[in-house]
Amino acid sequence: MNPLLNKTTLTFIAFVACPILGLVTAVMGLVMIFTDNVVMGVVFLVVLTQVFIFGGLWATMKRRSLTEDSSGQ
Repeated sequence: MNPLLNKTTLTFIAFVACPILGLVTAVMGLVMIFTDNVVMGVVFLVVLTQVFIFGGLWATMKRRSLTEDSSGQ
């Protein structure tokens, strides 16, 4: 296991970094759509926001598997 992906790092990624970055990209996508840059706004909403959503879900599942392994269950 990569020592950089310990439980603390995965907790930060899952519960702080990915939700904030997902929210920021969603707002940026809406701002781009409202300022007549529709194509890039849709790309922000559909692609980048989904990347952060799936990144947060991945980190949550990885963190859960690490906590189950260390607790002996």
